[in-house]
Amino acid sequence: MKRSIILYVLAAALIAFAAFKIVRNRQKSQSTAPVAAAQTLGADVYIARDTMVTYQVNSVGSLLANEHVQIQSEVSQRLVAIHFREGTFVPKGSLLFKLDDATLKAEMNKLRIQEGLAVQNESRDRVLLEKGGISQQIYDETLNKLMTLQAEIARIQVDIDKTEIRAPFAGRIGLRNVSEGAYVKPSDILTTLEDVSKIKLDFTVPERYAGSISTRQSVTFTISGSPVLYSAVIDAMEPSVDASTRNLKIRAVADNKEGKLIPGLSAKVFLDFREATPGMFIPSQCLIPVLKGYQVYAISQGLVKTIPVKAGIRTKESVQVLEGLSSGDTVVMTNLMRLRPGMKVQIVNSY
Repeated sequence: MKRSIILYVLAAALIAFAAFKIVRNRQKSQSTAPVAAAQTLGADVYIARDTMVTYQVNSVGSLLANEHVQIQSEVSQRLVAIHFREGTFVPKGSLLFKLDDATLKAEMNKLRIQEGLAVQNESRDRVLLEKGGISQQIYDETLNKLMTLQAEIARIQVDIDKTEIRAPFAGRIGLRNVSEGAYVKPSDILTTLEDVSKIKLDFTVPERYAGSISTRQSVTFTISGSPVLYSAVIDAMEPSVDASTRNLKIRAVADNKEGKLIPGLSAKVFLDFREATPGMFIPSQCLIPVLKGYQVYAISQGLVKTIPVKAGIRTKESVQVLEGLSSGDTVVMTNLMRLRPGMKVQIVNSY
């Protein structure tokens, strides 16, 4: 009996102690809650304002020779001589290939002999015509024979000229694809010729930048495997945007006196633009992606609130805000992960 009473007393004491601890902890949490609510979070802020900015657009382009041509023969004939060394510079008009012209020259000699006789006949008949010794018809036939021979001589001379294949412009000659003695046809590519004193840079930009680009505008670019930054000047652009890609094709020209730029290389192109009118730009770190776009944390009367925004052009460090902010709004830059709407914020640095 006494043992049962002792057990009841111990159980009652344990229950009373547990109840005391619960009440004590509840009172403690209630006493510290106002303190926690009163705590503030320090952060850097940015004052939104209209500003003029320069931003950069990157693109990928290709290098092209200033002039490029595939050297081909206009006639089918045997190749008798090659007058250049592969990979060297050749002046405009220099002889590159010589085709066999023996048959053409023989025919030319024959026509020259016939022309000489025709000239004499025309001279005699002209004197006779003046004296009334022959009719006008006979003289006209003699003159026609002379003119026909001269026309044939001119045609043969054109064919002879075609056996000499010359450089259409000054440039660097490529590798030859034929050897002396080969029978070449008009479809055969004998070699290539490129003018690389200047290099063309072809690239595209999205349609949104089409109105900001003009000729004589400078661009910079790098080539694969080299840290050197080259410069070029926009020379021309397509008159319309490509409907399938919504891009505008642009061509710039770069000087290549040192010969370090090789046609066919890819290039990373950098274009700097300046806004024509002031715009609202904030640091990129202020922008918070959400399900339906973007938002920022702003401070109003010392408390944090979220503002949905519409983003526009991006630069390396800034982003344009098209909708949502007004000039003078205070936007939070740091501690974004710890902020919640309604929290108090202590401004550490203002920019």
